[in-house]
Amino acid sequence: MITTIALSASLVLTGSPAQAATKPVFFRGLTVQIPAKWTAKRLVTGDLHIFTGACSRKAAECEGFTLGGPVAIKYGNENKKYTPDQPYRGASTGATECVLDKRIFANGTGNLVRTSKVPFGAGQRAQFTEWKRFCDGKKPNSVTYTQRVWFSQAKQVIVIDEWKTPGLGDILGKAVWK
Repeated sequence: MITTIALSASLVLTGSPAQAATKPVFFRGLTVQIPAKWTAKRLVTGDLHIFTGACSRKAAECEGFTLGGPVAIKYGNENKKYTPDQPYRGASTGATECVLDKRIFANGTGNLVRTSKVPFGAGQRAQFTEWKRFCDGKKPNSVTYTQRVWFSQAKQVIVIDEWKTPGLGDILGKAVWK
């Protein structure tokens, strides 16, 4: 009982992770509460990239995820419309830099790990897919990473996370739509 009281007092004084400071991010009628230490940057396509961590010189992009709209969906499969049966590839003409190591070119392949319908803001659901992506073909010891995608065709919004952002599924599940 003393341990329980001490733990409760500790949470009140320090705050739990669930009570960490947040700030709203707005995108195409979607409001997402993200940790205050994350930053958002509008891309030239109108999409929004949320930076969640470090920017390694070795990586092709900084840690984070992207909130994409109709353009990201229209060109999400190497200049063709994105479909959840393939990994998200974006607008490209084939080989692109590997997310984790820009010295390696990714060939767009991936193995589906799981797929399901998940909460995506109040009253909405998204098609969620998780892929194991390969940066150097399917060679043994190839550089791999996880790509997670939340896709709402009805709202024309797609979220692409190639860094396994902790808590992102919960954050998107609690989002609010206008």
